Amino acid sequence: MIEPRIYRAAFVPAIFAVVLVMFSIESRPRPLAQGLAADVLFDGRQAKAVTRQIVAADRDRRAGTSGDRALAVRVRRTLATRGFAVEVDRFERDGKDLVNVIGRRPGRSRRQVVVVATRDATGVPDAAGSAGDTAALIELSRVFEGRPSRKTLVLASVDGSTLGQVGARRLVGKLEDPALVDGVLVISSLGVRRSQAPSVVSWSNDTTRSGIGLERTVSDSVRQELSRPLAGARPAGQIARLAFPTGIGAQGVLLDSGHDAVRVSGDGEVPDTGRSEPDAVDEDRLGGLGRATLRSVTALDQGPRPEHGPRTYVTVVSQVVPGWGLSLLGLTLILPALVGTVDAFARARRRGRAVIPWLTWLGAGVLAFVLGLGVSYVLALLGAVPGPPAAPVAPDLYPLDLAAGAVLAVAALVVALGWVGLRSLAAGADPALEDRANPAAGVAVALVLTLATLAMWAVNPYSALILAPGLHLWILATLADPPPSRRARLLMVAAGLLLPVLLIAYHLITLHLDPLSGAWYLFLLVTGGHVSVTSALLGCVLAAVLGSVVAIARAAHPEVEGPPEVPSLRGPGSYAGPGSLGGTSSALRR
Repeated sequence: MIEPRIYRAAFVPAIFAVVLVMFSIESRPRPLAQGLAADVLFDGRQAKAVTRQIVAADRDRRAGTSGDRALAVRVRRTLATRGFAVEVDRFERDGKDLVNVIGRRPGRSRRQVVVVATRDATGVPDAAGSAGDTAALIELSRVFEGRPSRKTLVLASVDGSTLGQVGARRLVGKLEDPALVDGVLVISSLGVRRSQAPSVVSWSNDTTRSGIGLERTVSDSVRQELSRPLAGARPAGQIARLAFPTGIGAQGVLLDSGHDAVRVSGDGEVPDTGRSEPDAVDEDRLGGLGRATLRSVTALDQGPRPEHGPRTYVTVVSQVVPGWGLSLLGLTLILPALVGTVDAFARARRRGRAVIPWLTWLGAGVLAFVLGLGVSYVLALLGAVPGPPAAPVAPDLYPLDLAAGAVLAVAALVVALGWVGLRSLAAGADPALEDRANPAAGVAVALVLTLATLAMWAVNPYSALILAPGLHLWILATLADPPPSRRARLLMVAAGLLLPVLLIAYHLITLHLDPLSGAWYLFLLVTGGHVSVTSALLGCVLAAVLGSVVAIARAAHPEVEGPPEVPSLRGPGSYAGPGSLGGTSSALRR
């Protein structure tokens, strides 16, 4: 049903988009000059000693516990005695009393440099995690005691990180306008003893990223103190992160609010489980990353505001590809599919093909997934699952257990029963829907697939970029005339799944999850609101389309014996001698 000439011609804008992207590549903004040598100022041994004291005094510091509140009192008193104006912000979440402690030391300018450490523990005793980070914050307050600064320094000990970074969300309202905050440094798991290289995490919960200037400044500080390279995502990994953004950590919430923030992590992107004892604290790493943080704070204090660069970008070696170029490329790749499917729909209508019943058939499949989504939301509201966090947290905080497996099984069962039952009802109302080889079925599925991908581009253009190859392969598998063999159609469907499967695998590896645990984590992100309702509904549509494409690809099409006969049209320059128009009576007499 698809017209090849129209389809091929619609790729011309994509060629221009590729050229435009190539010319849009720019150099990375430079980092700020490094500040003072911090080895004589930030003492790793003293920070580890403070960590031991914290664990000894308050072993259980999980959010809302008495140990958590007692440590908040200690941080408040320490900051106050060292010349910081302290603000205590009390709030409540999930029935737990939480406390943020914010210390400010004015400089000669209203511009601010902010350091954030989460105080609540992910487990007991969490020495290398929250205890070490709080000790590092206290040590930074000692370094800056009595030292003048150009900009206002803010040290914040925030609570409720394990409940969806609620403390970081409260902190946003206490900070100056983002235009007056030159940088926010979040310290995380500084004392963890692991062979994994430390990282500077720049991901948010949407498609925005940390400023390139700030990220490069902090990365330079870490490299100078630890003399080792930092872990970073390759271009393909960066696109995967933009296609499904999950900014674990306080920097994700701060970036969402417009602040330029990064997280300095000694434990990679996913925090430690929280069961580490004081003996497990790596004094060298705690001291090295603490000094790197001090270097970064000094560079931000002494220099101008770091240059941000594009709001969304992908770095390739030393160059930057701005996000708008990739977004434009994704749109131009969807355009040929849109033109081809609309033309195929018009052809089907002219030939009297009934497309509307097949849209009903596809809608029955979509409704099955929507029912499963609705049941998931209802189960979350009824308390069948732990209260899902509003922001991504470490998956270990919400592990897959028997109750979680039962919830996933119920949702999957609803989808399966809805798929079989609703599709049976649709086919019973119109027996013609049993013939999956009907060209009208391919037209309906291709049209919905294209419109859903276009809507996904409006929500997240990088997700649509991942879907673009599958979009074209699935359209060709369902609309090609004559249709390819069944094996070729199924191979095209499988090839179209390659990039989405790689995207899923990348996130599972990054988050240290198996597929079933990944499904449970996705369930929590959806019911917790991190994945918007619009994105979730589009996911339901795409899942139903995939099932329908497989059904059409598996259908038996009539065998075509050789190429179709096409009348030969001969122009004025071709042969038109005797006999070319058929025999005449005069010719027969001869």
